[in-house]
Amino acid sequence: MALKRVENRLERMFEKTVSRPFRNALQPIEIAAKVAREVDLSRRLATQGMLSPNVVRVWIGPEDATRFEGFQKTLVDELEESVRQHALLEGYSFVGPVKVEMFIDDDIKIGDMEVDTEFVAGPSQPRLVVSDGRNFIVEETPLVIGRHPQCDVVIDDANVSRQHAEVWRTAEGVAVRDLRSTNGTFVNGHRVQAVSLTPRDEVVIGTVRMRVEVA
Repeated sequence: MALKRVENRLERMFEKTVSRPFRNALQPIEIAAKVAREVDLSRRLATQGMLSPNVVRVWIGPEDATRFEGFQKTLVDELEESVRQHALLEGYSFVGPVKVEMFIDDDIKIGDMEVDTEFVAGPSQPRLVVSDGRNFIVEETPLVIGRHPQCDVVIDDANVSRQHAEVWRTAEGVAVRDLRSTNGTFVNGHRVQAVSLTPRDEVVIGTVRMRVEVA
């Protein structure tokens, strides 16, 4: 569902601001679909599970590049989010931060593109990715999750306590702790009090799913 919202934003991004002078002009949703296919084709199996390439390079022609002028940064941001959400949906992990780069190739015709992917290890910033599409940077200061409007991660769900749980960065990675909630915090189907998290772990609070992503 969150990935669909990203796709919808890509579809609407240029509806009112970018004309389509040619029938076969490239659309943002087409770029996202091609990127997702290349990510799937390039995935690797590792000891910690399936890995996704974290660097994506997209080449487009000059005509399409002209149409995207003024919106390229927004497009790149949305493409990066689409990679994160696709990885969340498929259960992929990353070896470093997700980065999408766009280039112009004079030899590429309007409506065409080329996509290349790469695994680039490096310092990464863990994020808490929520199933509704939101994501939050995880730092040493805990992110408080709950129903109260002053929580860092607000969940409007009657099954969630006002201050339900917290997630924070540790020397070893990321951890979650239940804050004496009524209905509990679950990791991979098991109710927990406090536990370290890996990118493959699914956290459920109320009816909302989330996981930590190193990207």
